[in-house]
Amino acid sequence: MKIIIAGATGLIGEALVKRLIGKHELVIFTRDVPKASKQFFGAGIHFADWHQPPSHLAALVDGSQALINLAGTGIGDKRWTSDRKRAILGSRVQTVEALIKLMSAAEQMLQVVIQASAVGYYGFDAEKTFTESDDQGEGFLAEVSGKWESAAKGFQSIAERVVLIRSGIVLSDHGGALPKIALPFKFFAGGKTGNGKQWVSWIDLEDEINAILFLLENKDCQGPFNLVAPNPVRQENMAKAIGKALKRPSWMPVPDFILKLILGEMADEMLLRGTRALPLKLISKGFTFTFPAIEQSLDEIFTK
Repeated sequence: MKIIIAGATGLIGEALVKRLIGKHELVIFTRDVPKASKQFFGAGIHFADWHQPPSHLAALVDGSQALINLAGTGIGDKRWTSDRKRAILGSRVQTVEALIKLMSAAEQMLQVVIQASAVGYYGFDAEKTFTESDDQGEGFLAEVSGKWESAAKGFQSIAERVVLIRSGIVLSDHGGALPKIALPFKFFAGGKTGNGKQWVSWIDLEDEINAILFLLENKDCQGPFNLVAPNPVRQENMAKAIGKALKRPSWMPVPDFILKLILGEMADEMLLRGTRALPLKLISKGFTFTFPAIEQSLDEIFTK
């Protein structure tokens, strides 16, 4: 299969590409070809620079059967200023629109498009459990995910099926949120954030990649899928599990006001409020998780 991948240099994209190399022909869209070419090498890899002429890009994507779009400015990398929020939203919507425009101009009909999104789509609730049938919630993350998915409806004109992957927090020691969360624990200063009662919908990186490949290959899968483990946890329990896996205490809480002072709105949405989502559609299609419990995931990550 010839697969187009946008957002290949991020945590999920890099792990996905490394699983696909040697098995499929890959067209990697990037704004930094030298960086991407250092990350990935092997037969059957082509690099597409967004700045190349449309005719050249059309030639590169010719004959493709699938598109996986993971591209977007990092949500948790910097404080949410007005400019940063515009960049987070704009990078996602504009990439989707550019890909649709390119595929349409190239008259390229795809078998499947897998489009990234997030469980932030549902907003926040202290007790409600969200499934794929629930509506969009409120907040900046819900706005971003909603507009991202709305833009992705345009893929329906150039693909037989479109899959939206609403991912939770992806656990890995190679990047993402976990190394930042775990750092205080390594210095014996870890603990819950806020009251610790907020829900965390998480997924091990290996299960994230396995789920994407599962959705890629199964032709009866389309629409939104929650890519989260079947056992979400409260943040205080996640802190205890990290402490246990690292053999460190988890007794030092971080008060709400400190996080809000440092991170502002981002702290409220990403650290102090939670979303409990379940992967009902994924399970119903027959997907099996390698790491269904957070203790299993963290033990594997921190004992490698």
